[in-house]
Amino acid sequence: MPFETPNNQDLDSFQFTFESYLDDASRIEADLMCSMSPSCLDSSVDTQSLSDSIARYQEEFGRTYHSYHAGSYHFPNDPTETERLDEQYEIMKTVMDGRLHLAPFSPQNHPHKVLDIGTGTGIWAIEMGDEYPEAQIIGTDLSPIQPPFVPPNVRFFVEDSTEEWDFSADFDYIHTRVTIGCWSDMKTQIVQPAFDHLLPGGWLECQEFVVFPECDDGTIPEAFAWKQWALEMRAVSQIANRQFELGSNLKSWFEEVGFVDVHETIYKIPINGWPRDARLKYIGMLWQRNLINGLSGFSLALQNRYGGKTVEDIEVSSQWSGECVMLNVLGGDMTKTDKLL
Repeated sequence: MPFETPNNQDLDSFQFTFESYLDDASRIEADLMCSMSPSCLDSSVDTQSLSDSIARYQEEFGRTYHSYHAGSYHFPNDPTETERLDEQYEIMKTVMDGRLHLAPFSPQNHPHKVLDIGTGTGIWAIEMGDEYPEAQIIGTDLSPIQPPFVPPNVRFFVEDSTEEWDFSADFDYIHTRVTIGCWSDMKTQIVQPAFDHLLPGGWLECQEFVVFPECDDGTIPEAFAWKQWALEMRAVSQIANRQFELGSNLKSWFEEVGFVDVHETIYKIPINGWPRDARLKYIGMLWQRNLINGLSGFSLALQNRYGGKTVEDIEVSSQWSGECVMLNVLGGDMTKTDKLL
Protein backbone atom coordinates (compact mmCIF):
# COMPACT_ATOMS: atom_id res chain seq x y z
CA MET A 1 0.00 0.00 0.00
CA PRO A 2 1.22 3.52 -0.58
CA PHE A 3 2.71 5.55 2.22
CA GLU A 4 3.86 9.10 2.60
CA THR A 5 7.58 9.79 2.73
CA PRO A 6 9.37 12.93 3.86
CA ASN A 7 9.96 15.73 1.41
CA ASN A 8 13.64 15.52 2.18
CA GLN A 9 16.03 13.33 4.10
CA ASP A 10 14.77 14.62 7.44
CA LEU A 11 12.92 11.89 9.35
CA ASP A 12 10.58 14.37 11.02
CA SER A 13 6.99 13.80 10.02
CA PHE A 14 7.63 10.28 8.72
CA GLN A 15 4.12 8.85 8.57
CA PHE A 16 3.30 5.30 9.56
CA THR A 17 -0.42 5.16 8.96
CA PHE A 18 -1.14 3.16 5.84
CA GLU A 19 -4.11 4.06 3.66
CA SER A 20 -5.34 2.78 0.32
CA TYR A 21 -5.60 5.67 -2.10
CA LEU A 22 -6.35 3.66 -5.26
CA ASP A 23 -9.39 1.75 -6.35
CA ASP A 24 -8.42 -1.93 -6.49
CA ALA A 25 -9.83 -2.12 -10.02
CA SER A 26 -7.71 0.73 -11.33
CA ARG A 27 -4.54 0.07 -13.30
CA ILE A 28 -1.17 1.65 -12.68
CA GLU A 29 0.66 2.38 -15.88
CA ALA A 30 4.34 1.59 -15.87
CA ASP A 31 6.89 4.19 -16.91
CA LEU A 32 8.76 2.20 -19.53
CA MET A 33 11.69 4.60 -19.38
CA CYS A 34 11.98 4.06 -15.63
CA SER A 35 13.32 0.54 -16.03
CA MET A 36 16.18 2.03 -18.06
CA SER A 37 16.86 4.88 -15.60
CA PRO A 38 19.20 4.32 -12.64
CA SER A 39 17.90 7.49 -11.01
CA CYS A 40 14.38 6.09 -10.96
CA LEU A 41 15.55 2.90 -9.31
CA ASP A 42 17.75 4.78 -6.85
CA SER A 43 14.74 6.77 -5.67
CA SER A 44 12.93 3.65 -4.52
CA VAL A 45 16.10 2.33 -2.91
CA ASP A 46 16.53 5.58 -0.97
CA THR A 47 12.94 5.42 0.24
CA GLN A 48 13.41 1.86 1.43
CA SER A 49 16.67 2.74 3.16
CA LEU A 50 14.97 5.62 4.92
CA SER A 51 12.28 3.44 6.46
CA ASP A 52 14.78 0.67 7.24
CA SER A 53 17.03 3.06 9.14
CA ILE A 54 14.22 4.04 11.49
CA ALA A 55 13.37 0.44 12.33
CA ARG A 56 17.01 -0.71 12.62
CA TYR A 57 17.17 -0.29 16.38
CA GLN A 58 20.29 0.17 18.49
CA GLU A 59 21.26 -2.94 20.45
CA GLU A 60 22.87 -2.72 23.88
CA PHE A 61 22.70 -4.65 27.18
CA GLY A 62 20.70 -7.34 25.39
CA ARG A 63 17.91 -4.83 24.74
CA THR A 64 16.98 -2.61 21.79
CA TYR A 65 16.69 1.18 21.77
CA HIS A 66 15.37 3.74 19.29
CA SER A 67 17.62 4.63 16.34
CA TYR A 68 16.14 8.02 15.42
CA HIS A 69 18.08 10.56 17.49
CA ALA A 70 19.74 7.57 19.14
CA GLY A 71 20.65 8.00 22.79
CA SER A 72 18.21 10.77 23.61
CA TYR A 73 15.80 8.37 25.33
CA HIS A 74 17.38 5.84 27.64
CA PHE A 75 14.67 3.22 28.02
CA PRO A 76 14.28 0.23 25.65
CA ASN A 77 11.69 -0.30 22.92
CA ASP A 78 11.83 -4.10 22.54
CA PRO A 79 8.90 -6.52 22.94
CA THR A 80 9.61 -6.93 26.66
CA GLU A 81 9.17 -3.20 27.15
CA THR A 82 6.22 -2.75 24.80
CA GLU A 83 4.35 -5.51 26.62
CA ARG A 84 5.07 -3.73 29.91
CA LEU A 85 3.88 -0.42 28.43
CA ASP A 86 0.59 -1.94 27.33
CA GLU A 87 0.10 -3.43 30.79
CA GLN A 88 0.94 -0.04 32.34
CA TYR A 89 -1.73 1.50 30.13
CA GLU A 90 -4.36 -0.96 31.36
CA ILE A 91 -3.40 -0.33 35.00
CA MET A 92 -3.75 3.43 34.57
CA LYS A 93 -7.07 2.95 32.80
CA THR A 94 -8.26 0.89 35.77
CA VAL A 95 -7.06 3.55 38.20
CA MET A 96 -9.03 6.15 36.21
CA ASP A 97 -12.20 4.01 36.27
CA GLY A 98 -11.97 3.14 32.59
CA ARG A 99 -11.56 6.72 31.39
CA LEU A 100 -8.96 7.69 28.80
CA HIS A 101 -8.83 11.31 29.93
CA LEU A 102 -10.09 13.78 32.49
CA ALA A 103 -10.53 16.67 30.05
CA PRO A 104 -14.25 17.48 29.59
CA PHE A 105 -14.88 15.65 26.33
CA SER A 106 -17.72 13.29 25.51
CA PRO A 107 -19.31 11.74 22.41
CA GLN A 108 -21.60 14.78 22.32
CA ASN A 109 -18.73 17.22 22.89
CA HIS A 110 -15.86 15.42 21.21
CA PRO A 111 -12.39 16.77 20.42
CA HIS A 112 -11.69 17.52 16.76
CA LYS A 113 -7.89 17.24 16.64
CA VAL A 114 -5.79 15.45 19.25
CA LEU A 115 -2.01 15.18 19.67
CA ASP A 116 -0.52 12.35 21.78
CA ILE A 117 3.13 13.11 22.56
CA GLY A 118 5.35 10.10 23.31
CA THR A 119 2.62 7.76 22.15
CA GLY A 120 4.68 4.60 22.74
CA THR A 121 2.80 1.56 21.48
CA GLY A 122 -0.03 3.86 20.40
CA ILE A 123 -2.70 2.08 22.42
CA TRP A 124 -4.07 5.28 23.98
CA ALA A 125 -4.28 7.02 20.59
CA ILE A 126 -5.96 3.99 19.04
CA GLU A 127 -8.60 3.77 21.76
CA MET A 128 -9.17 7.53 21.49
CA GLY A 129 -9.71 7.03 17.76
CA ASP A 130 -12.29 4.36 18.49
CA GLU A 131 -14.03 6.43 21.16
CA TYR A 132 -14.11 9.59 19.03
CA PRO A 133 -14.35 8.45 15.39
CA GLU A 134 -14.97 12.00 14.18
CA ALA A 135 -11.73 13.29 15.72
CA GLN A 136 -8.31 13.30 14.07
CA ILE A 137 -5.79 11.61 16.38
CA ILE A 138 -2.04 12.10 15.87
CA GLY A 139 0.56 10.19 17.88
CA THR A 140 4.28 10.95 17.86
CA ASP A 141 7.23 8.97 19.19
CA LEU A 142 10.92 8.31 18.55
CA SER A 143 10.17 4.63 17.85
CA PRO A 144 7.80 3.19 15.21
CA ILE A 145 6.51 0.51 17.57
CA GLN A 146 2.83 1.16 16.86
CA PRO A 147 0.70 -1.45 15.06
CA PRO A 148 0.33 -1.06 11.26
CA PHE A 149 -3.46 -1.38 11.18
CA VAL A 150 -5.24 1.35 13.13
CA PRO A 151 -8.53 3.24 12.96
CA PRO A 152 -8.74 5.46 9.85
CA ASN A 153 -8.70 8.62 11.99
CA VAL A 154 -5.41 7.73 13.73
CA ARG A 155 -1.94 8.50 12.38
CA PHE A 156 1.52 7.99 13.85
CA PHE A 157 4.68 9.93 13.11
CA VAL A 158 8.30 9.55 14.13
CA GLU A 159 9.02 12.88 15.80
CA ASP A 160 11.35 14.30 18.42
CA SER A 161 9.05 16.56 20.41
CA THR A 162 12.00 18.38 21.99
CA GLU A 163 12.49 20.05 18.61
CA GLU A 164 10.28 22.68 17.00
CA TRP A 165 6.83 21.25 16.39
CA ASP A 166 5.91 20.92 12.73
CA PHE A 167 2.17 21.15 13.36
CA SER A 168 -0.40 23.87 12.83
CA ALA A 169 -1.82 25.52 15.95
CA ASP A 170 -5.26 23.95 15.72
CA PHE A 171 -5.39 21.19 18.34
CA ASP A 172 -8.13 21.19 20.93
CA TYR A 173 -6.52 18.46 23.04
CA ILE A 174 -2.87 17.55 23.66
CA HIS A 175 -1.91 14.61 25.86
CA THR A 176 1.15 13.07 27.53
CA ARG A 177 1.37 10.02 29.74
CA VAL A 178 4.37 8.74 31.74
CA THR A 179 7.11 10.65 29.90
CA ILE A 180 9.69 10.47 32.69
CA GLY A 181 13.16 10.54 31.13
CA CYS A 182 12.04 12.13 27.86
CA TRP A 183 12.75 15.80 28.49
CA SER A 184 15.51 18.07 29.72
CA ASP A 185 12.90 20.74 30.46
CA MET A 186 9.27 19.66 30.12
CA LYS A 187 7.99 23.16 30.75
CA THR A 188 9.77 24.72 27.75
CA GLN A 189 9.82 21.64 25.50
CA ILE A 190 6.24 20.42 25.97
CA VAL A 191 4.01 22.64 28.11
CA GLN A 192 4.85 25.90 26.35
CA PRO A 193 4.65 24.48 22.78
CA ALA A 194 1.37 22.80 23.72
CA PHE A 195 -0.01 26.14 24.86
CA ASP A 196 1.12 27.67 21.56
CA HIS A 197 -0.48 24.90 19.44
CA LEU A 198 -3.86 24.72 21.16
CA LEU A 199 -6.95 26.52 19.95
CA PRO A 200 -8.60 28.91 22.44
CA GLY A 201 -10.46 26.74 24.92
CA GLY A 202 -8.21 23.73 24.19
CA TRP A 203 -6.89 21.37 26.84
CA LEU A 204 -3.47 19.99 27.75
CA GLU A 205 -3.56 16.88 29.95
CA CYS A 206 -0.37 15.36 31.36
CA GLN A 207 -0.66 12.12 33.30
CA GLU A 208 2.69 11.78 35.04
CA PHE A 209 4.05 10.01 38.11
CA VAL A 210 5.69 11.08 41.32
CA VAL A 211 8.38 8.40 41.24
CA PHE A 212 9.52 8.51 44.86
CA PRO A 213 7.44 6.20 47.06
CA GLU A 214 5.35 8.03 49.63
CA CYS A 215 3.69 6.87 52.82
CA ASP A 216 0.61 8.34 54.51
CA ASP A 217 2.35 8.52 57.89
CA GLY A 218 5.80 9.44 56.54
CA THR A 219 7.55 6.37 57.93
CA ILE A 220 9.49 5.19 54.87
CA PRO A 221 13.07 4.58 56.08
CA GLU A 222 15.99 6.09 54.19
CA ALA A 223 17.42 2.61 53.63
CA PHE A 224 14.31 1.35 51.80
CA ALA A 225 15.72 -0.15 48.60
CA TRP A 226 13.04 1.26 46.30
CA LYS A 227 13.71 4.76 47.64
CA GLN A 228 17.46 4.26 47.20
CA TRP A 229 16.89 3.13 43.62
CA ALA A 230 14.80 6.24 42.93
CA LEU A 231 17.53 8.47 44.39
CA GLU A 232 20.14 6.81 42.18
CA MET A 233 17.91 7.21 39.13
CA ARG A 234 17.36 10.87 39.89
CA ALA A 235 21.12 11.42 40.18
CA VAL A 236 22.01 9.74 36.88
CA SER A 237 19.06 11.42 35.15
CA GLN A 238 20.42 14.80 36.18
CA ILE A 239 23.80 13.90 34.70
CA ALA A 240 22.04 12.79 31.51
CA ASN A 241 20.10 16.10 31.48
CA ARG A 242 16.77 14.36 31.83
CA GLN A 243 14.08 15.42 34.28
CA PHE A 244 13.12 12.68 36.71
CA GLU A 245 10.44 14.51 38.69
CA LEU A 246 7.52 15.70 36.59
CA GLY A 247 4.22 15.05 38.33
CA SER A 248 4.65 17.39 41.29
CA ASN A 249 5.65 20.31 39.02
CA LEU A 250 2.91 20.12 36.40
CA LYS A 251 0.39 22.49 37.94
CA SER A 252 2.90 25.30 38.42
CA TRP A 253 4.30 24.84 34.90
CA PHE A 254 0.80 25.04 33.42
CA GLU A 255 0.05 28.24 35.26
CA GLU A 256 3.41 29.82 34.46
CA VAL A 257 2.99 29.46 30.68
CA GLY A 258 -0.52 30.91 30.78
CA PHE A 259 -3.02 28.08 31.14
CA VAL A 260 -6.19 28.92 33.07
CA ASP A 261 -8.74 26.67 34.78
CA VAL A 262 -5.93 24.32 35.81
CA HIS A 263 -7.05 21.15 37.61
CA GLU A 264 -4.80 18.73 39.47
CA THR A 265 -6.09 15.25 40.28
CA ILE A 266 -3.91 12.92 42.37
CA TYR A 267 -4.35 9.15 42.44
CA LYS A 268 -2.55 6.97 44.94
CA ILE A 269 -1.30 3.70 43.48
CA PRO A 270 -0.19 0.93 45.88
CA ILE A 271 3.10 -0.64 44.81
CA ASN A 272 1.96 -4.13 45.82
CA GLY A 273 -1.05 -5.97 47.20
CA TRP A 274 -1.05 -4.60 50.76
CA PRO A 275 -4.46 -2.80 50.78
CA ARG A 276 -7.50 -4.49 52.29
CA ASP A 277 -9.74 -2.98 49.63
CA ALA A 278 -10.11 -5.58 46.86
CA ARG A 279 -9.88 -3.07 44.00
CA LEU A 280 -6.76 -1.38 45.40
CA LYS A 281 -5.21 -4.77 46.19
CA TYR A 282 -5.73 -5.82 42.57
CA ILE A 283 -4.23 -2.56 41.26
CA GLY A 284 -1.29 -2.91 43.65
CA MET A 285 -0.55 -6.45 42.52
CA LEU A 286 -0.63 -5.40 38.87
CA TRP A 287 1.58 -2.39 39.60
CA GLN A 288 4.05 -4.55 41.52
CA ARG A 289 4.46 -6.86 38.54
CA ASN A 290 4.78 -3.93 36.13
CA LEU A 291 7.47 -2.23 38.23
CA ILE A 292 9.47 -5.43 38.66
CA ASN A 293 9.28 -6.21 34.94
CA GLY A 294 10.49 -2.69 34.15
CA LEU A 295 13.30 -2.22 36.67
CA SER A 296 16.06 -3.63 34.50
CA GLY A 297 15.03 -1.62 31.45
CA PHE A 298 14.65 1.56 33.50
CA SER A 299 18.10 1.16 35.02
CA LEU A 300 20.51 -0.32 32.49
CA ALA A 301 21.28 2.50 30.08
CA LEU A 302 21.18 5.41 32.55
CA GLN A 303 23.10 3.73 35.35
CA ASN A 304 25.72 2.26 33.01
CA ARG A 305 26.23 5.29 30.77
CA TYR A 306 26.03 7.96 33.45
CA GLY A 307 26.47 6.16 36.77
CA GLY A 308 29.44 4.02 35.81
CA LYS A 309 27.85 0.82 37.08
CA THR A 310 28.48 -2.54 35.47
CA VAL A 311 25.57 -4.43 33.98
CA GLU A 312 26.01 -7.09 36.67
CA ASP A 313 25.80 -4.53 39.50
CA ILE A 314 22.73 -2.94 37.95
CA GLU A 315 20.94 -6.27 37.65
CA VAL A 316 21.71 -7.19 41.27
CA SER A 317 20.49 -3.78 42.49
CA SER A 318 17.33 -4.02 40.38
CA GLN A 319 16.61 -7.50 41.70
CA TRP A 320 16.96 -6.34 45.31
CA SER A 321 14.72 -3.32 44.71
CA GLY A 322 12.14 -5.59 43.10
CA GLU A 323 12.24 -8.02 46.03
CA CYS A 324 11.62 -5.13 48.43
CA VAL A 325 8.56 -4.16 46.42
CA MET A 326 7.33 -7.74 46.74
CA LEU A 327 8.13 -8.24 50.41
CA ASN A 328 6.84 -4.96 51.88
CA VAL A 329 10.21 -4.34 53.54
CA LEU A 330 9.22 -1.22 55.45
CA GLY A 331 9.47 -2.17 59.08
CA GLY A 332 5.84 -3.24 59.21
CA ASP A 333 4.34 -0.12 57.65
CA MET A 334 1.77 -0.94 54.99
CA THR A 335 0.97 2.35 53.27
CA LYS A 336 3.39 2.63 50.38
CA THR A 337 2.17 4.36 47.26
CA ASP A 338 3.26 5.94 44.06
CA LYS A 339 1.30 8.97 42.88
CA LEU A 340 -0.24 9.63 39.51
CA LEU A 341 -1.00 13.27 38.77
